[in-house]
Amino acid sequence: MESLDFIVSGARVWESQNDSVGPLSTTLRVRDGRIVALGEAAEAGAREARRIDLGGRILVPGLIDAHVHLELDPALSTPAEQSAVPEATRLEAMARRAKAMLFAGITTTRDCGGGCHREHRLRREIEAGLRPGPRLLCCGQPITTPGGHCEFWGGAVSTRMEVDRMVALQLEAGSEWIKVMATGGVITPKSRPRDVQFDVGRLVDIVGTAARAGCPVAAHCHATRGIAAALRAGVRTIEHASFAGKGGFGTEIDESLIRELGASEVWVSPTVNAGWGRRIPDDRDGPSPFFDRMSTCLRLQRDHGVRFIASTDAGIPGVAHDDLVSGLLAFERYAGLRPVDVLRAATSEAATALDVGDRTGRIAPGLSADFLVLEANPLEDLSVLRDPEFVVFRGRFFDREMREGGQAE
Repeated sequence: MESLDFIVSGARVWESQNDSVGPLSTTLRVRDGRIVALGEAAEAGAREARRIDLGGRILVPGLIDAHVHLELDPALSTPAEQSAVPEATRLEAMARRAKAMLFAGITTTRDCGGGCHREHRLRREIEAGLRPGPRLLCCGQPITTPGGHCEFWGGAVSTRMEVDRMVALQLEAGSEWIKVMATGGVITPKSRPRDVQFDVGRLVDIVGTAARAGCPVAAHCHATRGIAAALRAGVRTIEHASFAGKGGFGTEIDESLIRELGASEVWVSPTVNAGWGRRIPDDRDGPSPFFDRMSTCLRLQRDHGVRFIASTDAGIPGVAHDDLVSGLLAFERYAGLRPVDVLRAATSEAATALDVGDRTGRIAPGLSADFLVLEANPLEDLSVLRDPEFVVFRGRFFDREMREGGQAE
């Protein structure tokens, strides 16, 4: 369904500042991919515009996943397996993942790391209209230590000069963000989540170099000491925030540090995903230690006013790129949040954190026409986000038939 100028009527619109969807028959006007008016103003001078009656359906902003890795195949378990994927097939595989994300309602995403800037090439093709996919923000090669987490992507540094060079390389490739591995991680051999890779001084160097180019920093942080260092260095987003100690994730929770996080301007991107959902206890299995620890961790952050954004770490084993909704449902359960708060974390809050709030994240005049058309209310049940009737991205409609028929190439 294509139209440069159209009016949507008969819809109930969720505006992110509200706790409920709006009244029936809100009118929305879109021209050249942007929302130009909402309500009565939408009818002004619109005699020639195409009209689309949505018959009481609900509109919510397009979803945002703030942490994915398009380069990674979630069906593979190790870096060695990922590295063995033939070069000739990599970009096409990434394009398929991006397309699946768009049809799943994810209209904006941040790629938090890869090895050869393939995601930048994919973004150029999406922006040129050659491929369907979401608005893509790129971090490029994550900055890490020699032998450190994700060193296989080529971002290892030891000195201040190497920091400056590595940041410059990412900016030259077109990155809007810089990613730093402040702590160890899970998938890298010999790396441990509880290990700190950079001290505050080196993180300050990285943040300062990026800031001079107008670029924010995302810090991968599992270890509690790494979270503290990243916060004090002035990063924009803290990825994971797992409070990991010797006993694993959630075993070194520091409530005083959580208070600092809540009082700061930093955003926490907890990467709650489908894997977390598989660890939610049921009546048959009884309590899950992981659920208990991470639920405590996230609820403390919630209670102290930490600002969350939705993210999944898609691409790691078992976490598909188009399954943000499983992560949102798990996030609701672990953090004890209302559906409306989770939806904000995946729309307006994420847009603000990622510096695209002037482009997307809300249904409002002046912003890109990025929204989902739903048959039920996600503020009552987030699972209805799994199957949008239409995804509208930059004013273009993508529907179920296009998804199932393989169109929109």
